[in-house]
Amino acid sequence: MTQTSNEMKKKNKLIILGAFLATSFCNNAVLAQNPVSDPDNKLGWVLNQDVSDEFEGDQIDKDKWIVQGENDHYENNFKGRAPSQFAPHAVSVRNGQLVITTRWEPDFNFIDGKHKGYKFENITTGAIITKKKFKTGYMEIKCKPADAPLSSAFWFTGKGGELDLFEIFGKYPKDKHVEKLYHTSFHDWGKDRKDPLWGKTSWDNKAQLPYRLASDYHVYGCEWGEDFLKLYIDGKLIRCVTKEELGDKWVMNNEQKVWVDNEVFPWKVNPKKEDITEKGVEFLVDYVRIWQRKPSTDVACEMPENILENYDFNNGIEGWETEGKVKAVDGKGKNEAGKNYVKLSAGKEATISRTVKLKPNTTYILSASARAPMTNMDTIWQNGWLGVKAFGKKGQQPIIKYFKNTWYRQSICFTTGDFANQTYIYFTNKWQKKEVHVDYIELTEVTTDHLTLDGK
Repeated sequence: MTQTSNEMKKKNKLIILGAFLATSFCNNAVLAQNPVSDPDNKLGWVLNQDVSDEFEGDQIDKDKWIVQGENDHYENNFKGRAPSQFAPHAVSVRNGQLVITTRWEPDFNFIDGKHKGYKFENITTGAIITKKKFKTGYMEIKCKPADAPLSSAFWFTGKGGELDLFEIFGKYPKDKHVEKLYHTSFHDWGKDRKDPLWGKTSWDNKAQLPYRLASDYHVYGCEWGEDFLKLYIDGKLIRCVTKEELGDKWVMNNEQKVWVDNEVFPWKVNPKKEDITEKGVEFLVDYVRIWQRKPSTDVACEMPENILENYDFNNGIEGWETEGKVKAVDGKGKNEAGKNYVKLSAGKEATISRTVKLKPNTTYILSASARAPMTNMDTIWQNGWLGVKAFGKKGQQPIIKYFKNTWYRQSICFTTGDFANQTYIYFTNKWQKKEVHVDYIELTEVTTDHLTLDGK
């Protein structure tokens, strides 16, 4: 059947209109996306398209992203963490996802020179960085880290400071607990280059989750305010710190660029050929979204109440059970306003513990500040452990290790079973029997209307 010219024009107009409506629908769908932590957008978030991406199409958006190593350009002169090197062919878009592939490629034309004492050789990997910057907002990524002995990272850099929302090791043979670790950190680049603390970690937060992070997709989120930082996993708030609390450790004062990459940390774990499959290992990213909103007068860090009594040991060890040589010591621990911390003496097993009533099918966070005073951070490493067990989840007895000689805080996230009504929490030197100190043990309920950390 032959169509007239007018019929063809009408048909073309309908096709164009349909395409326009489809495009408008897609754009509106993106704009309608709300943070997983605020699904009803009660705080009035607006997506910043300049530093967000759904990774549709068949290639990276070069108007939005710098691909590290393309045209021999390396942002911040960062060519990769040797022995790995950033290579443009490691970055691709496939099936609506960003794919960063780390490969064993000994025949690649690696650059000369060294990075932190290591040659660039054998391993290629990838990184992308936004061309534009932003200041304050809610940053969120849905992703599946590379399941290999390397780090998949989502991080931010600006004048004087760096925020690593996470550096996730898919595999860590020396300590399998690290594979469950959601590690966030600040790095201070504002100091003089001759200062030994230049670029070093000024603050960090380690939260051990109930699962290997590289086994599945999860949503990692962070709200950066002018004077606070909130950390989320799958929409649940797990930590909040303020600028006032951190003092000169706070580094987030200026605009930031967004980074997504895979890196190798050879002094922690150095991948071998057999660790990287023939096709390579992939960091898969569904989306990167950055929202912003008007400043508010909200209380920056209003965390749930600590369930524990005498958590700061200001009443000695009242309410706690002890085994071995355990005592409250007069001295300032993590809680500078307090008067005591607990000392577990060396020589024999020492443990402080208590049984706590909890609710079934509820997510909790157990945290403590601790130090191993005889560790010299070089040749002598002594350890203490925070743990929880008997909370109605068969086979789950999470523990997290402390080894530094200064006070620092770590956390364990866990979800109680359907019929659980109590749990057992403890801090111990059991496996090494060396002196360790602990203070300010917290147990808080994660109060969010949607999912538990187990996805139920």
